[in-house]
Amino acid sequence: MDIEKFLDLGTELELKISKIYEKLAGLTNDASLSKRLMSLSGEEINHANTLRTGKNHLKEMPDLFVGVQLGDEEIRSGLDGAGAVLSELDAGLGVSKGLKRLLELEKRFERIHLGISVKIGDPSLEKLFKTLAKGDQNHIAVLTGIIATL
Repeated sequence: MDIEKFLDLGTELELKISKIYEKLAGLTNDASLSKRLMSLSGEEINHANTLRTGKNHLKEMPDLFVGVQLGDEEIRSGLDGAGAVLSELDAGLGVSKGLKRLLELEKRFERIHLGISVKIGDPSLEKLFKTLAKGDQNHIAVLTGIIATL
């Protein structure tokens, strides 16, 4: 898949993850946890905006990306996984299990972001994906801490 389509799907994925955090925040009775989850939801929206910025960069310098193709299996699988978690939450999946499923997704996305940063030759987009991977690392740490307290 071309990089523009990949960035579009990545944006969609970040927004789905934001919705998972938001939904989990609404399911918990713990106000402090809800606030933390809403903050993480906002960070995912920031990630989506970062990808949109990358797409703008792509449009400004299209010659840098001629012939750059990325596999779509991982991102499509991530979209399916995020959609499944949203459906499971709607069907009554508890907060604890939802957080664990979300942690699995965040770990996958970190690997995806790091893998893409290696494939892209443009320094700006490489930095963009490394920044997203760092955000994923932070979310992994936060989720791991939250799960340990449940």
